[in-house]
Formats: sequence, C-alpha cells, structure tokens
Amino acid sequence: MRNQSKTNENVNYPPRSAVPTFPALPRAEEPEGWLRTNQKNKPQSNSSAAATLLFISGGMFLGDPGKDVYFTNKHLPLSWFIGAIIGVIVGAIICNRIPKKLITCFASLLVTISGILLIADPRSLNALLAARYINGCALGLVFPLTFVLVGEQVVKSLRGMTAAMVGSMCFQLGIFLQIIYSYMWPKDSSFDGTQMMGILSILWGFISFILAFILQLESPILYLSRGQEEMAIDILRRLQRPFTVTHETYEQLIEHKHYLAESKEITLRQSVIIGLPALVKISFYRAFSAISCCFYTYFAFSYATSIAIGQDAIWTYYVYGCLAWVGSMIVSFTLDSKGRKTPMIVGFFVCSCLTFALAGILHDKRNLKNTETMTIVLLLLMAYQFFATISTASSSVYLSEAFPLPVKQYFIAIAFIVEMSVHILIIAIRSEPWRFNVYDLPAYFYTVGGLSILFFFLTIVALPETKKDTLRECLVKFRKFINYQY
Repeated sequence: MRNQSKTNENVNYPPRSAVPTFPALPRAEEPEGWLRTNQKNKPQSNSSAAATLLFISGGMFLGDPGKDVYFTNKHLPLSWFIGAIIGVIVGAIICNRIPKKLITCFASLLVTISGILLIADPRSLNALLAARYINGCALGLVFPLTFVLVGEQVVKSLRGMTAAMVGSMCFQLGIFLQIIYSYMWPKDSSFDGTQMMGILSILWGFISFILAFILQLESPILYLSRGQEEMAIDILRRLQRPFTVTHETYEQLIEHKHYLAESKEITLRQSVIIGLPALVKISFYRAFSAISCCFYTYFAFSYATSIAIGQDAIWTYYVYGCLAWVGSMIVSFTLDSKGRKTPMIVGFFVCSCLTFALAGILHDKRNLKNTETMTIVLLLLMAYQFFATISTASSSVYLSEAFPLPVKQYFIAIAFIVEMSVHILIIAIRSEPWRFNVYDLPAYFYTVGGLSILFFFLTIVALPETKKDTLRECLVKFRKFINYQY
C-alpha cells in the first residue's frame, strides 16, 4: 500500500469519499500475451456478439442491388437509409432509459420480421419497402448502444479490435455475403434470391436474439451513475474470466469512478462544447466512408468487368467483396498494436493515388471501350476497395471513445446520421433511380482523390492516437482540433 500511494500521489483524483478503499488482492506481475489477454476478456466481446449479426444483416441490405424492375423509383433504394436514421434517433433517446439487452432483443425481432416479409412476398414492392425500413430501423436502434458498450466494457488493450470488428468487419462481411449469393443464385430458380436473403435475415435475427438474451451485459458505468456499485462490480466480474473479483476488477472500478466523477463535474452544455471537435472530425470521417464505398464504385467495377472480361465473370465480384472484407479484418487486428493512425495514413495515401489514376484513365473516353485499359481499371478498383476499408476502419473505434459521457449516444447517432445522409444524397441527385452514367466516374474519382488527400493530412494533424488509452485520456486528446501526437 505504501508503494501504491507513492505511484498515485501526482494523479488528480476525485475526492476520497467518491473512491472507496478496497482490500489488497494478489496480482500477477508477469506480462500477458495477446492470446491470453483476449481469452481472459472474451466475455467483453461476447457481450457485443448479438450486434455483430445485426450489422451483418444491415450490410446485406446495404449491398443488395435488387432487381431493376423493383428500383423504378427512388423510394426503394432510399428506404433502408431512412429507416436507419429513424432507428438511430430512437436508439439514442432510449439508450440509457431502457435495458440495452431489451433493445437488442427487439432489434433482433425486427430483423427476423424483415426476413419473413422477404420470404412471404419477394415480388411485392410494399413488402420490399417494409422489409428495408424495418431492417434499417433495427440497425439504427443498436448502433448507439453497441459503441457505448464497447467503449465502457472492453479493456483498453482490446477496444480497437472489438469496435472495428463489429462496426467495420461485420458490415463488410454482410456486403460480401450479399455479393456471393446474388451472383451464385440461379436466375431461373423458383426460389427467389430475395427469399434467400430473407432466410439469412431470419437466421441472423434468431441467433442474435439468443446471444443478446444470454451474453449481453449492461454497462458498469450506468450502474455506477445510479449508485448501484454492487451491480457494477458484478458486471465487471462477469466481463472477465474466471468470473471472480480480482485486483483488476477493482482497478477497472476505480477508473470508471474517476471517469464518471469527471463527467459529473461538467454541465450538459460544457459536454457539448467539449465533444464538438470530436463530433466534427468523426462526422466528416464517417461521411468520407460513405462516399468512398458508395454504389458508384460498385458501378465502376461492374462496368470495367463487363468490358474487360465479360458480364459472366462473376468470380471478379467475389474477389471484389472479399478484398473489402479482408482489408477491414486485417486492420481490426492491428489497431491495438500499430495504433489507429497508421492504417488511416497508409490507406488514405494509397487511396488518393489509386483514385487519381482511375480518374485520369476514365477521363479519356477512348479508354472506356478498350479491353486492356479496363483490365487495368479492374485491378485498380480491387486494390482501391482493399485500401478504402483499411483507411475507414478506425472510425468505428473513435465512435466508442471520442465523446463525453453525457452526450455520447447522441453524438454517435449524429455521426451515423451524417453517414446515412451522404448515401441518401448520392441516390437523390441522380436523374434516374439506381442508374449511373459512366461519364460521371472521372468527376467522382477526382472528388474521392481530393478528399483522400485532405483526410491524409487531417489524420496526421487533427486525429489523435488513442491506442491503449483510457476513456479519460481519449477525451483529453479529442478536445483539441489540432493533435500531432502519434
């Protein structure tokens, strides 16, 4: 206890009455490897397991091109994004008012209902609209609470991997699965491909409901804010293996108490002002994520495939979807070791080079019908998709750690709304729904290239490195508009 007091004498803690004194417990001194740390803290990622399936389902709906006959108006392609915005608004409001387990279970039921609608009448426009609205609402409902729980439940050495796997890798996996069975499914089959998506949605919803009911735990900080310290200790105990109270349990409890005490010292207005720099940066970051991976890139890839190889070369689409998923998966496992900024810097730099190269090639109309040139475009688009997901995966991590406690779920919702609004604008400005003009691609890639360069410099100058930082340390870094720390 004497050594502990010496190491903590220079730290500004809340009043002694706010932090209890706990008995000394045995503590292992040898460092733990990644596998042992991950295994010990596995219940923390298990608590978000239900959300991962809901994100996969949302990715399937986002990546669903549908049939041309259905997309004769703009309402259908817009419906999923509008539903997601409605859901995230409701989800932010009820995040700390209703148990998060109940919200996730309800969202799982919504995903199941959307699947049932797709199976029941896949050729009905009203059924498709209802399914897309319901699935979007389900994802929006769980979006704020998922990143709140990841930030407040997962230890700092695993927070990056968990957040990126849920928010980026699982989303890309849903898009990849949608691409696989969309092109693999026989067109003359009596069982429609839309019905197959319905079956998968029912499966995701059913399993997600079970996982939420069994594995999802509440935030220990929420119990502390209500004065239920014993419940907070019990949650912390259940978030680690073995399920016993250890010295680390009390260390986490004390850190949560400091985090909560600092949050109570500022007013709601001060919380908004403190979180505004982070909100601006992350909102632009999420907007870029939407622009870089919107349907324009998919259209460019489809066009290049048809010219270079032929429309029947479905294996190229599998590679395209797989690269996006693999890119997000690789970076998910490096965010807690290499940091958040390194993948962004590499990804944005490479993306800027690739997009300017694509814009330059497509700007020359003679290249649009040249088989050899379109083969180069095809390879460049594959590489671009890979590095685009690498550059944007860190945005999910920042959502879990950037905002002050009183406004956290609301600011997460705002960043999500900005992202969805970009998708809506891209669809709304087209003269024909779900139609693209190949002559618009150079302007699109020039725009994405310029934004990639902008974010390359913003990553170096403005976005902080939060690897293995506590939530309190993250807030200090995000308060600044300029942050060179690496």
